[in-house]
Amino acid sequence: MLLIPIGTKAQLIKMAPVILAIKEREIPFDFVLTGQHEETMEDLIEGFGLPKPDYFLTPTLEADTSLKLANWLFKTLRKHLSSSSIIARKNYQLCLVHGDTMSTFAGAIIAKRHGISVAHIEAGLRSHNLFHPFPEEITRLAVSKIASIYYCSSSSARSNIEKKHPQADIVDIQQNTLLDSVRIALKKKQNLKKTDDSFYCVVSIHRYENISNEKRFRFIIKTITNISKNIPVKFVLHAATRKKLAKYNMLDSLTQNPHIELIARMDYFNFTNLISRSQYLVSDGGSNQEECSYLEIPCLLMRMHTERNEGLGKNCVLSGYDTRTIEEFCEKHSKPQQTRRILDELQRYSPSEIIADDIKKRLLN
Repeated sequence: MLLIPIGTKAQLIKMAPVILAIKEREIPFDFVLTGQHEETMEDLIEGFGLPKPDYFLTPTLEADTSLKLANWLFKTLRKHLSSSSIIARKNYQLCLVHGDTMSTFAGAIIAKRHGISVAHIEAGLRSHNLFHPFPEEITRLAVSKIASIYYCSSSSARSNIEKKHPQADIVDIQQNTLLDSVRIALKKKQNLKKTDDSFYCVVSIHRYENISNEKRFRFIIKTITNISKNIPVKFVLHAATRKKLAKYNMLDSLTQNPHIELIARMDYFNFTNLISRSQYLVSDGGSNQEECSYLEIPCLLMRMHTERNEGLGKNCVLSGYDTRTIEEFCEKHSKPQQTRRILDELQRYSPSEIIADDIKKRLLN
């Protein structure tokens, strides 16, 4: 039997097509929520047509600060490293963890403790900088030491694993599972509300290293304000971002800016619809970088380093928080875009099906 622990919406978006492929192959599994985030995942579960979670590891907690995250991790590990844990009582053969969150780390540690093999999706991604992104880079390194099966989405990711683990059991899944998620979202796009706006850019900023560094955060908000002088901005606010804007007294100026529309964080399908119609996206999210590479949308990545290669040198520019780099990107892309050939070259890939087929083969042996 297969254990699939998930802690964040971003993880669930990327794991949804994998879960669907596993279900289609009638592989027995438990879909488990770790409780890392309080926000409901019901919209994604319903939107992707997933089964309801079998159980929760810990009562849900919005771990949106370092202290809260540490508290959640301590409670989860204390409860489930014990031999009385429900995970110890189940007959799991394999634990499928995803990405680089604290839920990834917790799931891997708990599975290892109870003698369950660990398979890591998105294995081998590296920024080669322990503090950008933090703590994600450290999480990836730790999980790589625990895992015994590595699902790698690129040649560079595979190379990173092989350097540290020469005898590693690596499965090349060709692309990130997000490719399958984007496909599903595009199919639903025709049923979503269409916007009358045809000329705008989208902003989504939420990473800890950006919003918790006041100087850097003020630079980013000033940048967004400057961008709005040339193109209308739709700023999608994560809850943590809104809190920091209020704390630093920057929320009112954004609210009063007629060229900036503040939008509450929306479900994945509507967000995909929104960015697919935009001129470009300004984001600090790795998943957004990947989505834009598949949708052929220009993306300005507000980070110093990225662990992903998707779009770099093509549609994606790593800002490095450099004013000239940012200005050149915005000047280039603040014009109506040509028709995009979305996913044209990627139709033959289904990383989720590769993973599901591999798991079925392993569990049958």
